[in-house]
Amino acid sequence: MTAELLFPADYRSARSAFIAAAEAAELGITSRLLGGIKGVDGDPLFLDTAWAGRRDARRALLLISGTHGVEGYFGSGVQTTLLRQGLAARVPKDCKIVLLHALNPYGFSFDRRVNEDNADINRNFVDHAHPPANPEYDILADAAAPKDISPAAFAAANRVLAAFGAKHGSFALQAALSRGQYHHPDGIYYGGGKLSWSLRMLKDVLDEELKAVEELSVIDFHTGLGDYGAAEIITEAEPGSEAYVRAHRIWGASLRSTANGQSLSAHLNGTIDSAMAAWMGCRALNFVALEVGTQSVSKVFEALRKDNWLSCHAPAEVPHRAQIKQQIRDAFYPDGDDWKATVFAHGQAAVNMALAAL
Repeated sequence: MTAELLFPADYRSARSAFIAAAEAAELGITSRLLGGIKGVDGDPLFLDTAWAGRRDARRALLLISGTHGVEGYFGSGVQTTLLRQGLAARVPKDCKIVLLHALNPYGFSFDRRVNEDNADINRNFVDHAHPPANPEYDILADAAAPKDISPAAFAAANRVLAAFGAKHGSFALQAALSRGQYHHPDGIYYGGGKLSWSLRMLKDVLDEELKAVEELSVIDFHTGLGDYGAAEIITEAEPGSEAYVRAHRIWGASLRSTANGQSLSAHLNGTIDSAMAAWMGCRALNFVALEVGTQSVSKVFEALRKDNWLSCHAPAEVPHRAQIKQQIRDAFYPDGDDWKATVFAHGQAAVNMALAAL
């Protein structure tokens, strides 16, 4: 079966295909229930993990899909296809592979980038009593996440953002909006007011499945930044640091750091790699995000803002609801075989490099 055909149509089919592929490979599944929350279809939501290799392995590879909900189609498709292609049989001796499917099942089910609390779980690991300040976002908050998206109001909001970009630069605008903010729960890139269920479950996976590991490599699959089908392997490690050197040995020239402006991504607050580094202590962590491009930055940003309006500010009846939901889905999951084949190849290559390093 081709990679194109194994990319899922929705969260529920993604979960079914992942579990079926794991069971066909004779792997056990651990399912963690998101209590009190139902999916778009009215059924329960789960974070699922499967593992292959030595239970008490000292070296391991963790593959994460669905950190940003609607981006889960890519990671799920790669995980399921690799399982179908025999990934479990390729685990190096004395090593382990763990596949975590749908870290943010709510966002995956509802085609939202955020979780059930409108929180971006990749901005969520902070001291919520004293979260990082983002004064630039505070200035731009009303324009970044407008409460009115009529053509005139949306155009006015865009002019505010454009003026900031003209004065400070487009990347400074991107950083102000995307690094994470903690004062506007109904805004975009909100880091949440408490530790999310998803991060608590990630900590549980680390404690249950990876507690013996001394060196852990992680690939977190993302979409929405970069040219259509292009890929970037992103680290937050400072170039020259031990973590950067280790990651560079694994992923080579493809590696880009947010710490010195190499990456298309701004340097972010409260990321899950910072969470895992804190939880692992002195153990070695090689964490990267594999980011694949979809549409232009402006189109992706427009889709994100309109979806935020739909969830946080829209009246009960919205004639163009379906159009907005299709817009955000397309922004993070271009449903074309050319894109699927291209990005699967990127995913496969990144995993192969990590396996070779193990």
